Amino acid sequence: MSCRKNALGAPAGRRLNKIIMRVVLVLASMLAVLHLSAADLSFEAVERRVAELQPRADEKRFDEIGWAKDIREALRLARQHNRPVFLFTHDGRMNIGRC
Repeated sequence: MSCRKNALGAPAGRRLNKIIMRVVLVLASMLAVLHLSAADLSFEAVERRVAELQPRADEKRFDEIGWAKDIREALRLARQHNRPVFLFTHDGRMNIGRC
């Protein structure tokens, strides 16, 4: 079973998907701009919206965990307290309170 390819050899469906995604992005951007009014762009409105989007205390429970600074310290503490090590890796910004 072979799939159709465009002139560059890429699957034809992939190119169509890219075009559709671009159209959707442009339409969504236009709707967002039309939705905004001059009052929504005031400094106070922006400050209020930023405050609304900040994580709540129950969403920041992650900050209450006593994380070790590196794996060596975690292993030392695990041996000292006879506890297992939970290794968590993340590629991003954990300091904003959300994954």
